[in-house]
Amino acid sequence: MATRRFSRAVSLVAAATLSISAIALVPGTGVADPSLSIEEVQNRVDDLYEQAEAATERAHDATVQVEQARERLARIDKQIAGQQKELDALSETIADYAAQMYASGGIDPSLQMMLSTDPEDFLSQAQSLDQVLRTQDADLRRAETARLALAQSQELADQELAKLKDFQAKAAKEKADANAKLAEAQSLLSRLKQKERDQLAAMQADRAAAAAAASRDVIRDTPAPPTSSAGSGRGSIAASYAMAQVGKPYVYGAAGPSVFDCSGLTMAAWAQAGVSLAHSASMQYAATARVDSGSLQPGDLVFFYSDIHHVGMYVGGGTFVHAANPTDGVVAESLFSSYWQSVYMGAGRV
Repeated sequence: MATRRFSRAVSLVAAATLSISAIALVPGTGVADPSLSIEEVQNRVDDLYEQAEAATERAHDATVQVEQARERLARIDKQIAGQQKELDALSETIADYAAQMYASGGIDPSLQMMLSTDPEDFLSQAQSLDQVLRTQDADLRRAETARLALAQSQELADQELAKLKDFQAKAAKEKADANAKLAEAQSLLSRLKQKERDQLAAMQADRAAAAAAASRDVIRDTPAPPTSSAGSGRGSIAASYAMAQVGKPYVYGAAGPSVFDCSGLTMAAWAQAGVSLAHSASMQYAATARVDSGSLQPGDLVFFYSDIHHVGMYVGGGTFVHAANPTDGVVAESLFSSYWQSVYMGAGRV
């Protein structure tokens, strides 16, 4: 049965093929402890890859937040442009009023009206003046309201820009943290002697073969997702896609079509059913409705670890498919095994 712990063939690590999206793998500075056994080295590498995945998922979170902040800022900027245009028009109207008063010599219009000797003309001017004054007063109020709204929008834009910068800094930090874990793992492996590398490579090859064989057995024994029952159509499409990816490689930050990480696989699977999900395990958790493990249907997402940094897809028959790690790739496993139940945090329905 495939294990959750991370590893990768030494030859691949030495070739620096690990990546997180577009992050370059930098040289590590750690020194391998010569007292460590091959198994202990593997366990340490597994731990580092585990930490790298958690940091990668946090980076995914921050990256999504960056995009959301950019969209909000763009909407606010568009709103500001409209408000500025409205305020400019009102300001021009008010300036016209002022110019007209100046041209009239600054005499109060009501006084000018009172000087009229024609009663009918007086009444007509009185009605016109009342309307003008009401219009001027309304324009002044609208201008003040527009000015306040523009100031509020500009303040909101400043706040959103500050959030955007914070999210960008967070994404950069998490990517750097993940990169550092991968570099540390590479350094640890690269300092092994050739004999030790060969032993570790053979052990990892055996593990990958066992994971592939176990996945084939699980897939063979898992019934095809139903397509006719009510509400299962889209879930069946997503589950079928996930099952078809079993055996493909794991790459940090990838979302297909040939390589995946955990949230990239579930995002790509649900995209086949016309549903957009964030490339983030924790955000997928937040975007789905909770469902108990006894009511799982194909297409439901299953989440693991207290910080929700790993996600897979339930495909039926007690089986889930997930992009497990760089050694095992995309695999199918029993959701109800002792290990997965020990780190299980719940399921979500799209």
